[in-house]
Parts: sequence; C-alpha cells; structure tokens
Amino acid sequence: MKLLTTLGDLGEAEKLVPIRRSQIAGVSYKTSGDPTLDLLESLAEEGVSAKTHATQNPAGMDLERWSEMGIRQEFADKQHRICTAYEKLGIIASCTCTPYLSGNKPQPGEIVGFSESSAVAYVNSVLGARSNRHGGLDALSAALIGKVPLMGYLLDKNRRPDVLVKSDFRVRSDADYGALGYHIGKNLNMDSVPYIEGLGHASRDELKMLGAASAASGSTALFHVQGLTPEAKSGHCLFRQGRPTETLNVDRRDIARVYEELSSSMRCDLIALGCPHCSLNEIKRISKALQSRTVRSAPRLWVFTSPKVYSEADRRGYVREIKASGADVFKHTCMVVMPIEEIGITSVATNSAKAAFYIPRTTQNRCQAQLLSFERCIALATGS
Repeated sequence: MKLLTTLGDLGEAEKLVPIRRSQIAGVSYKTSGDPTLDLLESLAEEGVSAKTHATQNPAGMDLERWSEMGIRQEFADKQHRICTAYEKLGIIASCTCTPYLSGNKPQPGEIVGFSESSAVAYVNSVLGARSNRHGGLDALSAALIGKVPLMGYLLDKNRRPDVLVKSDFRVRSDADYGALGYHIGKNLNMDSVPYIEGLGHASRDELKMLGAASAASGSTALFHVQGLTPEAKSGHCLFRQGRPTETLNVDRRDIARVYEELSSSMRCDLIALGCPHCSLNEIKRISKALQSRTVRSAPRLWVFTSPKVYSEADRRGYVREIKASGADVFKHTCMVVMPIEEIGITSVATNSAKAAFYIPRTTQNRCQAQLLSFERCIALATGS
C-alpha cells in the first residue's frame, strides 16, 4: 500500500481505484534473480494472496521441457521456485506476455494493473482498456491490494493523442509493423500518444507487433490507428491541443534504417518466432508455411507461445505439423527472457523488432540479432 500511494503521490492521483485484473512481470529467473525469488517466497510464507484475476509473465524456460532447451539444473530449480511462489500468492501460471489470449482479457474502458510493456500497449490501444505502464513490483502490489492510483492513462485527458504519425510507405510484412513501431517509439517523448495514419487494414497480430516494438524502443503505452483502434474509430479521439504538437513522417528509408540498426549480425544459430507470444492464427500460419518443407538442423527454428494457445494449437494439429518439419514449439518462455547466451546461441534471426532490440542488451552483447520478415525467416530455416 505504501508503494502504491507513493506512486499515486508522484502521479498526482486523487485516490486509488479498484481493479479486477493484473498481469505480473518479473517471472523469469534470468531477469529477476535471487532478490525476487526471496521476496516472493517470504510473501508466500505470510499467507497473502491476490485480490485480482492475476497472471504471470513468461518464465525463463519451458517449465516442462527445459532440459531439451539446454537449461542448467540450478537455473531450472530456481525458476520453478519462482513460479511456485507466484502460484501460492494466487497468481495464475499463465507464463505469457499475451495474457489477453489466455483468459485475462480486459473489456473496453476497464481499468487494470498490467506490467509487461507490450501487453500494456495492446490492452490500452487495441482493446481500449486502461492501464498504466507498471513495473513488476507495483503490478504485484496492485494485485495483492486490488487497487491502482487513478492517474496517467486511466484519465481521459491523458489518452488523447498529441503526435500525428504519417506512414508514407506500403507495409510489406509483419516485421515492417515492428520496424514502424520501433521508429515511432524511438522518436517520441516519454508521455506522447501517437495517432497513426496510413496503415490500412492491419490485423490485431500486426498491431501487437507494432505496439511491442514502440514500447521497447521508447515508452509508448498507448497509440491510436486511424480507422482501426477503438478510440480512433469512436470519433472522440481528438488531439489534446486541438491539433498535433508535432508530425512524424515515416517513409521506406526510415524503415530500412531500423532493419539495419536491429541487425547486428548476419550469422544465425537460431530462428525465433513468438515475441510477443504467437497467437493461434500465427501458429496456424507457421504450420501452413512449413507444410511439405524440412527445417534444417542448423540454424534451428523455435516457436514460442503460451500454454493455453499451445494446447489449442496442439488439438488442431498445428504443433504436430510444425514439429514434423524439424522445427519445435515451446511454451512458458521466449528468446528474450531465457538465458540463450548460456546454451550456445550467439546469433538469432527473428521477425520481432522487440526481440531484435532486446537480445543484445539482455545478453550483454554475447548474442546478436537480425530482424527479418516472417517469409525470410521461414526461407532461412528451410534453405529455400
């Protein structure tokens, strides 16, 4: 409560308001370490429990097949302890950065307490719910208390756009949406809310990629897309000052520079898809792309998704088809929060601008990245 009220004071909140949903980051042992483990186990011993429908972010490994990934026993033991402690606190072991695809989907206008930057961007922008960009500790606090400070993006006045983004190029791939998001996030101020023109008919999966990248390169927690996102479609998405305070024009040259910046290596040990975690439609697309094709043993092709999406994809035969090609599908984790540098991976090709940005930074440059379109990732994996 002290943490939440202190944050509220800093954000000039008048009060705390109740919430029914939370998403908790700080689950991977790689990113959270022993201090988080000690805190969670001490909280669990106190017998406290979440007052919200709370879910966990990805762990640092597939909780069932970690040895097949090459994860050390010591890491695995501590990772299991973290997840167990969260469960004792009443936080569901969803282990995904896309909780809205796994039963924790806020309704339009609903106030929630989400951490995980890509999830915050998605629920604010694509679902029209309301969350500030929480860190792991204050999201956990909000889940245990059942309240958040009424400030920031929970207020109408702060959800209105102030920057007009004009997209003056034809989007050719999913990675282009990520590259566009990366460019937007990098060039906007911290609290800016962009209004994006010229995207046409982007899917929710493509908007997911855009939001994840803009939240990674900057701190974008909310964006509006002309004719697509809820608040932009409502007709009430008016600029704060009556007109944009600035205009950001994006052309193909800007996107090309993003690909260059996020491609620190032309080598490739691993091709990784699923950051944010793959949706069922994305798993289906991968399965279809790999039909009657064989994935080479090097580089490997790994697909990452949530346990719930994995279960449905397995029921529909998509997982079997992907594995038959020589690729693999893992759950609970992704290439960003697992210790890929410790299992012999030095370079990753991915269609995720978010992953391409974070991989060198979370591995202290022991692993490099390369941003490619989905089609080029599949061609690289199959040698075609």
